[in-house]
Amino acid sequence: MPTHDKQALVQLALGRIFRLASRPAQSGDVEEYHRCRAIILDALEPSDTPDYTPNWARDRLKGAQGD
Repeated sequence: MPTHDKQALVQLALGRIFRLASRPAQSGDVEEYHRCRAIILDALEPSDTPDYTPNWARDRLKGAQGD
């Protein structure tokens, strides 16, 4: 799938998620959210997402703001 099509698909899925969040909950919203989330995650390449593993020994004295 071309990059332009992937970007459009992600933008549409994100718009749908924001629309779901902007109104009161209805039945089927959770399934729709998970469907849109899967579309976004499938469109991303693995190199786009950082591999973050927390280092508890290093971060134990940091506050909520990461100072």
